[in-house]
Amino acid sequence: MPEPDSVGLCRTCQWMRAVTNRRGSTFFRCGRADLDARFPRYPALPVLQCIGYEKDRSDDDTGRGGKGQVP
Repeated sequence: MPEPDSVGLCRTCQWMRAVTNRRGSTFFRCGRADLDARFPRYPALPVLQCIGYEKDRSDDDTGRGGKGQVP
């Protein structure tokens, strides 16, 4: 997995999907791109600003949130 600074906001965004190919390269796919054409499917990294960024809450103890769920 790449260093956090090389990925930027995508690393902690609930919409991010890590895609690893057979050669072992990892790409960061934006789940928002499926719903909104303003977002690139595979953004140029590091992403330092994003209007669609939502912090991943899957590790919260509230039992809500999680990857790809619409709030």
